[in-house]
Amino acid sequence: MLLVFTVLTAVMTYPQILHLRDRVHDDGDPLLNTWALAWVAHQLPRAPAHLFDANIFYPERRTLAYSETLLLPAAFAAPLHWLGVGPLLVYNIVFLSGFIVSGAGTALLVRTLTNSAAAGFIAGLVFAFLPYRIDHFPHLQLQQTQCLPFAMWAFHRLLQMGRLRDGVLFGAFTAGQILSCMYYGLFLLPYMAVVCGAMLIAERRLPTDRVVALAVAAAIALAAVIPVGMAYLGARRVVGERGRQEVIDGSATWRNYLAPAEANALYGKALAGFMQGERRLFPGFVAMALAIVALWPTAPRTSDFRLAYALGLLLAFDVSLGFNGFTYSALYDYFLPFRALRIPARMGLFVGFSIAVLAGYGIARIANRAQSATMRRIVFVTAGVLMLAEYASKPIELAAIRTGAPEVYADIIRDGGDSPTAALFEFPASSQDDPTYLYYSTFHWQNLVNGYSGFFPPSYVRLMDAMRAFPDDASIGALRARGTRYLVVHGERLYGDRYETLIPLLDKRSDLTLVSRRHWFDRDKHSEISAYRLVYPR
Repeated sequence: MLLVFTVLTAVMTYPQILHLRDRVHDDGDPLLNTWALAWVAHQLPRAPAHLFDANIFYPERRTLAYSETLLLPAAFAAPLHWLGVGPLLVYNIVFLSGFIVSGAGTALLVRTLTNSAAAGFIAGLVFAFLPYRIDHFPHLQLQQTQCLPFAMWAFHRLLQMGRLRDGVLFGAFTAGQILSCMYYGLFLLPYMAVVCGAMLIAERRLPTDRVVALAVAAAIALAAVIPVGMAYLGARRVVGERGRQEVIDGSATWRNYLAPAEANALYGKALAGFMQGERRLFPGFVAMALAIVALWPTAPRTSDFRLAYALGLLLAFDVSLGFNGFTYSALYDYFLPFRALRIPARMGLFVGFSIAVLAGYGIARIANRAQSATMRRIVFVTAGVLMLAEYASKPIELAAIRTGAPEVYADIIRDGGDSPTAALFEFPASSQDDPTYLYYSTFHWQNLVNGYSGFFPPSYVRLMDAMRAFPDDASIGALRARGTRYLVVHGERLYGDRYETLIPLLDKRSDLTLVSRRHWFDRDKHSEISAYRLVYPR
């Protein structure tokens, strides 16, 4: 099954498979997440106790927790970094694994529930290739749903057999999902409370072995998550939380569930009127029809498992509506971690997961009514082809990224000699430029005064205000106040003649010493990069 989903992922995300080493969706969030994966691999064997004290926004602490930490995928990918695999290739492997493993895991879950491998495969198609995933092509963290179906699979095994090892698996996969994507980890809590709670209530009584297994699962999940939670809470004290209006702007409406990704080949133009940024949640007409078939009342009555996933679907839909719904207001007001979330609409992923499971039940129900094995095969093949047609996208546009860093960083390290890790400030600094500097830092691991993340510390905002008149005395003084040792000026990232007019001003300053000046080509522009050492008064 993994091989099948690997091939399908290569097709459905084309042409990413052809550019694993040197292309990503764009030079923004993908480079942030490339850096995060590399940072965890860099820091784990050196100073794991300071894992969250990343090398951005220097000298702030816990800066890894300003955004998604990607701890589990980063830990799994770390051996690739240690073997010398390039950071972009590692990123793309982790990225594509989100499609592959999520699809295979959902196939396993639904095969277990329906006793039909073909029904499992159809469910896997839904969850692996939801248009939502293509809409979030730049967001690695939102593809990290590998543990979700396995957590539910382990829960079903626990419910059926009550073995301690199933409790261990349930706890481990639940913790794994939380450590893969904090958004989904938080959304998972109310979702499991409803879905798993409904199944437990339907059992009417729980033998002791199942209670013990559930307790072990809860202990494992808490033990794994508490250290990360403490880091996020520490970061929250610095960067604050999301305001209500910001969350309202990220709340879905029912119309968003008719909005596919812009790149969708079949519906991209026809349903464009329903599209809103970050809120394209269309799960596919075929999948929705199969979910309805699964829930259509007949005798004997619908199984409790299907009802449980239907309740999960309703909850997920309501939470995705954010302040347009009923549930999210209570979560925001009374459950502190939810105040860090900007876009409730991302709960639409759990709507898609619920529909995937129900679609598996629905196709199995239709196939069971077929008169022959040939007819059953036709049913499954037809459904699969129609789904893939609905989910197919136009070729994704990718950005070419340099596979190495400018030589100026090696010159800085040589200039520093045996000195401790230095702090660099790179100019120009903006949300368009800083992700590239994070990516370059994976080749040198010096501290960056710059940063890019989901939150920005107030100290960095003040620094950016001070840099507006750069290179005046106040801006250089602001850099010194943050312990900056080197100033790196990127001509390839400046417009017009800004670099040519800026460099003479910097060269004549007595408090700056030129360390390196190197030619560099990027962004379709030949230019150079200059590095200066800041001179501190004795």
